[in-house]
Amino acid sequence: MTLKTTLLAALCLFTICVSIAGASASPLFTGSEKRAALLSPMEDWRSTWQLEDYVSLLKGAGYLVDVIFNDDVSIAFLMNQLGNYDLIILRTDSFAHEGFSYYCSGEPVTYQARKTYAQEISDREIEIGACLGFSSKFIQHNYPAGTIRNGMIFVIDGYSVDLSQAFLTAGAAVYVGYYDAYPLGWGRIDALSIKWLSYLAQGYSVKEANPLLCNYLYRGHGSTANWPSIFYYGDGSFKI
Repeated sequence: MTLKTTLLAALCLFTICVSIAGASASPLFTGSEKRAALLSPMEDWRSTWQLEDYVSLLKGAGYLVDVIFNDDVSIAFLMNQLGNYDLIILRTDSFAHEGFSYYCSGEPVTYQARKTYAQEISDREIEIGACLGFSSKFIQHNYPAGTIRNGMIFVIDGYSVDLSQAFLTAGAAVYVGYYDAYPLGWGRIDALSIKWLSYLAQGYSVKEANPLLCNYLYRGHGSTANWPSIFYYGDGSFKI
């Protein structure tokens, strides 16, 4: 369920502004450049609203940006390449199965995929539903401590809290996500994410950006709109 804006002011400190101190890839990139990836494995079905805004904000903050869509966000990519980026935005969907949450990759759902990933399916790292999804156990297995760069992971999907500890343990400085499910295709979740990123691009920290977003929503929309609630775990002082 989405956050009712009538409660937004009261919930900012408790829901939106949350802070918890809180076999791997070989780096492709060397040097001092900052790398960012925008991953949208369901782009053909739920296209990114104002994609250019995401990219321009990240470039303005000094990142080299890779935009990766659909089946290029494969299980192999997710298994081996996440450690190459200082900032990752994963814009995806999810489903639940037997008590686990699975996040959609762009890997095609095929009989061959079921055979290829039979062990991972047995281990509950991967599940095949409407998409071929990966769980927090997948991240834990493929990215042990020190294999994710000390940057930011931003997962644009509902109910993504369970991924946070896996990424933080792997080395991420901060993990950002949403508590509430909200359809990707409507554009509103992108608008909210872009606005939040705009505060970071202006030099605010993750911790500072959350109440700014809260105030923006309350001033602009009052009690007339329902919005999903954004949270972070990890280092709230992180800046992009």
